[in-house]
Amino acid sequence: MRRMIIVTSGAVLATLAAAPALAQAQGMAGGTATGGYVGQMSEEQIRQKLAGEGFAEVSDVKKIPITKYRWTAKAMRSGKPVEVTIDELGHVSAK
Repeated sequence: MRRMIIVTSGAVLATLAAAPALAQAQGMAGGTATGGYVGQMSEEQIRQKLAGEGFAEVSDVKKIPITKYRWTAKAMRSGKPVEVTIDELGHVSAK
């Protein structure tokens, strides 16, 4: 019985130790360098994210006041001007 408790405790500790690394990796896969919501990113991080997604000449970057976690910007893509929206999960849409 005691051996089972020790083994179980070890598995729990290993899981807890790995959780921050997993969360960070998932956050980066979702496009956020901070591992948090896009709303926690700085304007410069948003500009870098858009550049990484193929947008050039990014300007007029603003956090949408009502939502607090969404951003808008103007940019160029394939030589055409577009309006860009980034949601709280880092998904980018352009029109």
